[in-house]
Amino acid sequence: MANLKDFIDSLSAIPVYTPAGWENRVVRGVFVSDLISDILVGSGEETLLLTSLLSEQVLRTADVVGAASVVLVNRNKIPANFAQVASKQELPLFRTPLSKFDACVRLGRLMESS
Repeated sequence: MANLKDFIDSLSAIPVYTPAGWENRVVRGVFVSDLISDILVGSGEETLLLTSLLSEQVLRTADVVGAASVVLVNRNKIPANFAQVASKQELPLFRTPLSKFDACVRLGRLMESS
């Protein structure tokens, strides 16, 4: 268990939308998927969701399951409306140019050292 800022720093992620106090959100685990159905049944509250999905539905799903944050991997650009959707849900949203694999390796190392 660590705070969200540690995870985001590890990924060198760039903020798309960050509500006040996002740095102190607790992250209890990481869930990686590009399938909405898997996110609904597999992730839990206070998880960091890594995905390459560029559908607003992934943000709504993250809100439903109580995710701590969403990080879009393999992304230099994302749709402009993503920040607006995330802000309505007060859901921290980040992007990273890292591949899903590289992001998982970095997060695994962070979690081992915690």
